[in-house]
Amino acid sequence: MKHIPTYLFLLFVASFFSCRQEIATNSENEGFPKLILQKSSVPEMIEGLKQYPLLQSSFENAKDIADKGIEAGIVVPFPKDPGGGYTHEKHKLNYLEMYNAGLVYQLTGDDKYAAFVRDMLVEYARLYPTLGIHPMQKNQAPGKLFWQGLNESVWLVYTIQAYDCIYGFLSVEERANIEDNLFRNMVKFFTEEDKYSFDRVHNHGTWAVAGVGMTGMVLADSLMVQKALYSTKLDGSGGFLKQIDELFSPDGYYAEGPYYQRYALLPFMVFAQALENNRPDLKIFDYREGVLLKAVTTVLQLTNSDGRFYPINDAIKEKSWLTSELIFGTNIAYARTNEATILDVANLQNQVMLSAEGLTVAKAVAEGKARKFERKSMIIRDGANGDKGGVALLRLGKSEKQTSLLFKFASQGMGHGHFDRLGISLYDKGQEILPDYGAARFLNVVAKEGGTYLPENKTWANQTVAHNTLVINGQSGFGGRYDEAEKYNPELVFADLENPEVQIVSAIDEHCYEGAVLKRTLALMEVDERVYLIDLFDIKSRLAGLYDLPVYFNGQIIDANFKYVRLNQYKTPGKAHGYQHLIVDAEAKNIPATASLSWMNGTGFYSVTVLGGKGVDCYITRLGANDPNYNLRPQMGMLFRFPDSKNKKLLTVYEIHGSYNPVSEAVLGSEGSVKELQLIEGDGEKVAVLLKLKNDKTIQLLLDLSFSNAGENSISVEGQTINWTGNYKVFTN
Repeated sequence: MKHIPTYLFLLFVASFFSCRQEIATNSENEGFPKLILQKSSVPEMIEGLKQYPLLQSSFENAKDIADKGIEAGIVVPFPKDPGGGYTHEKHKLNYLEMYNAGLVYQLTGDDKYAAFVRDMLVEYARLYPTLGIHPMQKNQAPGKLFWQGLNESVWLVYTIQAYDCIYGFLSVEERANIEDNLFRNMVKFFTEEDKYSFDRVHNHGTWAVAGVGMTGMVLADSLMVQKALYSTKLDGSGGFLKQIDELFSPDGYYAEGPYYQRYALLPFMVFAQALENNRPDLKIFDYREGVLLKAVTTVLQLTNSDGRFYPINDAIKEKSWLTSELIFGTNIAYARTNEATILDVANLQNQVMLSAEGLTVAKAVAEGKARKFERKSMIIRDGANGDKGGVALLRLGKSEKQTSLLFKFASQGMGHGHFDRLGISLYDKGQEILPDYGAARFLNVVAKEGGTYLPENKTWANQTVAHNTLVINGQSGFGGRYDEAEKYNPELVFADLENPEVQIVSAIDEHCYEGAVLKRTLALMEVDERVYLIDLFDIKSRLAGLYDLPVYFNGQIIDANFKYVRLNQYKTPGKAHGYQHLIVDAEAKNIPATASLSWMNGTGFYSVTVLGGKGVDCYITRLGANDPNYNLRPQMGMLFRFPDSKNKKLLTVYEIHGSYNPVSEAVLGSEGSVKELQLIEGDGEKVAVLLKLKNDKTIQLLLDLSFSNAGENSISVEGQTINWTGNYKVFTN
């Protein structure tokens, strides 16, 4: 510690002895278990099992897992398989069985559950000292039990809780064997052999510090706890507090996106609760104005109306707020805030923690305290200080009938980020309309690169053309260089999400393409039971460039107002930066000034209308070129290509309309409504967007794209001067 400044050293010494005293005090006064399920709450939990159905069913689920483990017998295999392989999955199952058996032991007093955990831990204590680095290590930081150190950290987070639950059942000799040969050896691996991952500000580091910190509490090892809090250097350069400082924005947005936020919240919330129980002096849930609690409600907002997380960055689709990791988050958050809308989600999760927090949730649900969780329009800031862009959520309607737009103007997202600056995704009634591909990965499927990220994750899913955003000269933003992308972020220019007539947001990126400034302005509105999304890209560039706007969709094309030619020959629209994976199925040259295409998905109809004209081409694409192992999912799309120019405004309108009833076979409103699309440019940054509809109505959106003049504005539209006050105005006539 000779390099630590004096004041930090004194702070560490004071904290170290405070930690020793606090842990010792809790050990003497409360005993074991002490981490999450505490000895003092066990009697109340046992009574709660008789009264609250949600707690009872959660207990039965835990007991079922433990009973099946006991019946199957203890098997602790020598690790040899990658993710998804037998030994990998067996070690995962083992920690789940031990975790649940420990809880059931506390709530039943039946020694067979404690004996099961003890005997399995003895086997691990015999095995672990003999292990070197996992034989199937890849490029990721490897473990010993698992091919990735991350899995080892997860194993420790669960297993130390099981040990905590059976601590009083063990003899002194059994404890010494398990602690010295297993837990201390594993902590040594994390804090000495793989200290890079342990000190890293990343979800891998979060899991590692949580496991080591909780182990330190159970073993009454203050140094372990200090390392978990402040890094192996004990100087605050890493550790739990640093993770909270840098990975969450003040709004509770997690740097790697909602998919990883869901995953990382378990160690964040569980370790925080263990600290609250054993180190209340830290007041961890008040840290950074309660950002961990904000993170729970924020990640719930980052879901579609069916509960699935928006799949931005390296996200596996279909993950929803029903995931087991988030149960810990909702339970702990409700127990500390009494926010009744969280109960609605907890009720849908249909499972609670077997702890005082889970008891609180189960009791409140039984008493009818839940209130409907509402997804709202909002801006969520990114960056530790809230100054690295963010995401905008624009929403129309309620519950399962809601339309939602996600606009991403956030930072890169660390190693799991994509080159998707100013990208959008659109959802309607739970369906993806303009989808984000997410990650190219078959998680834990051994035959697919061992279940890790596929090569196509870099060559396709990360690339700009894989997203609903602008591509210049066929290249990804920042040339596909992560180090450059991490330096910069877009910025919010303007947002008004409170206007009942229209929700509008605008953001700008000045760095993703050298010499070009991109501003994207989006307006979401509902007119005559049809939803319109007006999308205006304003491009200012020093050099002429070829502009591509990809639009991905699910469903079947049903109509277009322009002719396209189906191709008989295999063709891609480019050779690199993701283009090599797109197959051009059809193409249309020189599309009309108002070019529309409609498709059907499920029971809904959708249209895109583009301001086209001479030199503007449309390629209808499908995904799968240069994919010899069929690693890519099917995905239809359109790519609108605009001719070389410097400064350019690209206007696109998306429309949600009509319905199909498969029972009555009734079809309503299957055609798009836009007859003519116009973009009129006035003085300065003033523009008028005109949607002339087939029913002879006109929607006019007037904008001052500088968004700096809240006073009087005017523009000439078809020979008539229109005046308005503010940065924008919408008219329907």
